[in-house]
Amino acid sequence: MAPAAKRRKTATEPKYHCVVCDTDRIGNSFPDYNPSSECEHLIDTCKTCLKKWVTAQVEESTFTTGGEDGKSFGIKCVQCDAVMKNVNVEIAATKKVYQRFEELERKHIGENTPGWRWCMNPECRAGRVHEPKMLEAEPKTAKKRGVFFFSKAKSPSVTEPETCECQECGTKACIACDRPFHEGESCAAYQARIKDRVEEEDRALEAIRKALDATLLSAGIVSASAAGTDSIASATHGRLEHE
Repeated sequence: MAPAAKRRKTATEPKYHCVVCDTDRIGNSFPDYNPSSECEHLIDTCKTCLKKWVTAQVEESTFTTGGEDGKSFGIKCVQCDAVMKNVNVEIAATKKVYQRFEELERKHIGENTPGWRWCMNPECRAGRVHEPKMLEAEPKTAKKRGVFFFSKAKSPSVTEPETCECQECGTKACIACDRPFHEGESCAAYQARIKDRVEEEDRALEAIRKALDATLLSAGIVSASAAGTDSIASATHGRLEHE
């Protein structure tokens, strides 16, 4: 009778401790990198806990700024004060949570970056800082003791209408009109041409606002005093913002 085959000895996979859920877990339960490139600690938070942390911060709109320039928008690391930036949040979060984070990041950039303009191409999500070109005032002549000399006027510099070109897709925007660039057409002519369309859009938005006011009032989300021009902002700042 042939001898029984020996059973193969399997090594026990090492476990590591998650400091958040206080549980020992196997190696692949942890991410390959720290939550942020600025972190100096060990990878002591498991993937599950990190995902829950990011989700909670986004849902509660708990954000911070930091990084090398002190202006990077993101979420504080679950273990330290380092900032989880866009790329870190994308790795740690679900797709839905990341999309919400990206929307809020874009809002933050637009509201806090002087001269920032988003591309007007609906298929492009890029943006850039636009600095208006300043025109120097024309020099004037002055007469002093029978001698003419030139001096710069001390009047404020004047900005002229110009375009801003997206560095990603090349789409141009007219700065004066705050609309897509209307090549070969003056601002006045362009604004006159689209006047009826803009007014129609304004009427449609007003109808939507009134309908939303009625819905919010009936649902008890806003009070009668809050309904009106600020009702949409009030609602989205609260519970509707997280739906």
